[in-house]
Amino acid sequence: MRRTLIAALLLCIAPAVYGQTADDSTLRVSSRLVEVPALVQSHTEDVVYTLRAEDFQLNDRGVRQQIRLDDTTKQPLSLVVLMQTGGAAVREFDKYRGLETMLEEMLGGAPNQVAIVNFDSQPEAASSFTSDIEQWKDAIDQPDPGNSGAAIRDALKFSLNMLAKQPASHRKVILLISQPQDSGSTTTAEEVARTAGETDTAIYSLTFTPQATRLKGALKEPPHPCRPVTLATGTAGEVNVCGFDFSEPLNMVIDAMRKDVAAEVAKVSGGEAMRFSDKNQLDDTLALIGRHMRNRYMLSFSPSSPTAGFHPIHVSLLNHPEFTVTARKGYWLSSETDGAKDKSTR
Repeated sequence: MRRTLIAALLLCIAPAVYGQTADDSTLRVSSRLVEVPALVQSHTEDVVYTLRAEDFQLNDRGVRQQIRLDDTTKQPLSLVVLMQTGGAAVREFDKYRGLETMLEEMLGGAPNQVAIVNFDSQPEAASSFTSDIEQWKDAIDQPDPGNSGAAIRDALKFSLNMLAKQPASHRKVILLISQPQDSGSTTTAEEVARTAGETDTAIYSLTFTPQATRLKGALKEPPHPCRPVTLATGTAGEVNVCGFDFSEPLNMVIDAMRKDVAAEVAKVSGGEAMRFSDKNQLDDTLALIGRHMRNRYMLSFSPSSPTAGFHPIHVSLLNHPEFTVTARKGYWLSSETDGAKDKSTR
């Protein structure tokens, strides 16, 4: 009888001693949930969308991870369209006309949402997120010319910070329309790469190549580390996608980003880098990006070794040598996961 009374007493006082959380009856265990969009294509570059989770293998720092395949149709999209309006971009404004129609098709309506950010030597004229891109038609078709700057890294950081405030359940994407090289940023390449990795943001870059930019690159820069491959051919000619080799040391990758931040940050983030020279090519590339975004697999995993710092990852296909897979090449883990995308178990 005495033991029964003691046991009952302990049960009564336990919540008072240990119940320091808002919900005394549950235990929360949080861990970083890393999302990895993956594009699978056949040898004819057709998108393959019939695979299952067991068809993929994902290694984090060389260690195979337990992955799951998420349904992207239930995951809203938050998209930032980042448009250069300064420097050489002024001569490209005629190609922007009608862009809202292509973006509307890419967005697909509510609950997906888009924000427009213009930039020259600094980001400016940021719109609020909306599911109705038509209200920004004039801003897209007839942007105000900016100054001589093209601070791509500053603008990317600004856009990444906007996306970091969006719900954790949203897919986060930046569509960058700009020249290849940065001009005037104070943000470092390391900051951009790290923030993109911490926020699970995929970056797609569409770059124009004005004559002055091409001449400057030919005279001052070594051969580009990316080897363009033909992804699609339209009435306007070839649409090229820049390949990316992440086997190089991280410092070499960052160095490459300083020279062509638009292409390199796209490939590091798991997006794609494309070029256009006229309006038809711009429309073709936007349509292609839209198809790829809609048909990417969304792999996710909780790192088995959540060590702070940069984590190189590698995604491959099992028993499907006839297909190729394109996915992000790494991510960052902060020393604290507060504010990052977490998952909680009870």
